[in-house]
Amino acid sequence: MKATARARAIERFYENRLFESVDVEIIEQIAPRIGVLRKKPGEVIFREGERGDSLYLVGQGCVKIAKAADGVDHEILDYVDQGNFFGATALLAGEPHSTTATAVEPALIGALTEDTLQEILKLSPSRLHMNFLRAITTRVRSANAHFMRETVRAERLRVAGALADAMIHDLKNPVCIARCCSDLIATESADGHVRELSKLLTGTVNGILGMTLDLLDYARGSVSVNKRPVSIWRLLDELNRQSLHLLPSKNIEFVKHIRYQGNIDIDLGRFARAIGNVIENAMHAMPGGGFLTVTIDAVENQVAVRISDTGAGIAPELMPTLFEPFERYGDSHANGVGLAVAKAIVEAHGGKISVRSVVGKGTTVDIRLPKPDGE
Repeated sequence: MKATARARAIERFYENRLFESVDVEIIEQIAPRIGVLRKKPGEVIFREGERGDSLYLVGQGCVKIAKAADGVDHEILDYVDQGNFFGATALLAGEPHSTTATAVEPALIGALTEDTLQEILKLSPSRLHMNFLRAITTRVRSANAHFMRETVRAERLRVAGALADAMIHDLKNPVCIARCCSDLIATESADGHVRELSKLLTGTVNGILGMTLDLLDYARGSVSVNKRPVSIWRLLDELNRQSLHLLPSKNIEFVKHIRYQGNIDIDLGRFARAIGNVIENAMHAMPGGGFLTVTIDAVENQVAVRISDTGAGIAPELMPTLFEPFERYGDSHANGVGLAVAKAIVEAHGGKISVRSVVGKGTTVDIRLPKPDGE
């Protein structure tokens, strides 16, 4: 790194919380000993279990602090923004890192070794101790709040799972009776309209049972799928039966762009319910009507399914917890697990789901599934 570029990088660390109220002369004195790291998005700064031998200053960008957790790749504990620092706990305790730090966006990181930190402590002990105390207090409060949220969420999921289990047990007989009656009506009636209504009744009853099973599996932490090759048109037929047929009554115009017309490997019932939940949210976002667009494309080795609406959009501060269960959004009284279950179903198919939204213009949900071999 050229001297001028390094000098500009070092200047970004002068305003770090670690150096708050520390004389500039002291910072300049230890500046040559600050290691400068530039990290790309997704690049790891340190991993869980590695030796904690440095304190890290964020001069630019944002760093994600996460920990390995059962059932998910990593559980996000915190984000460290520009002007803050991290890695202090492992360094001060002389223990390995208990978390993994990853750059979320292009990041400029300053690394202070233990010897350098000891030098600063000698030069400005009172200020540095106070800055450490404030930072650690903030982190402890954040960790406690996170722990309480996770504890409450786990308890809610336990209750939801028990409720779903009880519902399935209690629904068996009514569902069986409804199915038998529906089949009998379809068999005995020659009226095509009556037969169609009977078919709709059977589908609705099966959907209720399916949604309850989805919730039960999600609460247990293991959503399984029975994947089979399904044509795009068969999926659209199922979506029409479940939710798209409701759009005209909501003054919502349906637009479709089908650029991939092959098969996808899915559990039709579960995948359609996942998309149906997204469509239902889109309808709620357009109480006065609008446009709902479904686009299906082949993108390299993936099939992309996009659902876009022209609704109110989602506020940026709500995006990080969009797929978390039991979160409340805006003025909505909904407090469920629909999107969380949808995400779990998509991921059980080996896919990914993401959301882009602009307030006042609308939202797009992007689902990516592996493209079947030979398609």
